Amino acid sequence: MTIRVTWLPNTEPDIASYDIQRAPDVAGVPGTFADLASIIHDLLGPNYDITSNRFFYEDTTGTTDNWYRLRSVDTNSNTSGWSNPFQASESTTPPPFPNTVIMDQDYGGTNELQPTDNDTGLPVEDVQIRVYKKIDYDLQNFEAAVGVTSSGADGEWDNPIIVEAAFTYIIQYFKPGGYGPNTHEVVVP
Repeated sequence: MTIRVTWLPNTEPDIASYDIQRAPDVAGVPGTFADLASIIHDLLGPNYDITSNRFFYEDTTGTTDNWYRLRSVDTNSNTSGWSNPFQASESTTPPPFPNTVIMDQDYGGTNELQPTDNDTGLPVEDVQIRVYKKIDYDLQNFEAAVGVTSSGADGEWDNPIIVEAAFTYIIQYFKPGGYGPNTHEVVVP
């Protein structure tokens, strides 16, 4: 069986590669991890999918019972910590990626991040929603949006946005001539 391991690119400017390790399953927990592969951080390389904005590795000897973890390596051979161990899924829907969170209108509570009219409290349709890491927003680096979507008639986001854990995000809402710009700060633990 082939297992496809995928992950979001590290956004630090000096990343050189990613290390991947695999472990057998031992009664529902990972056994001993062993080195599996090192993937070069190359956004034009063969292990990067531009459509999904993810790096990937095809483990041709893997199974859904195996556990995986990965870390990034910079140009000075410094390494990040290992990701939380994760297993692959046989589902057609990709499993959650290590250290990522799905953000939509319900993140933090039902309709918590839904664009609503300040006067009526009703959902607002066709609002452009941009998600930024707070540091990028504070530096007015508006080209660095983590994701962009819009709201439907019911105020639900048309598409969820996958964000990295352990960051603070600014969500900006804007509908030309009709709404905002408003912002909402969200801490993702």
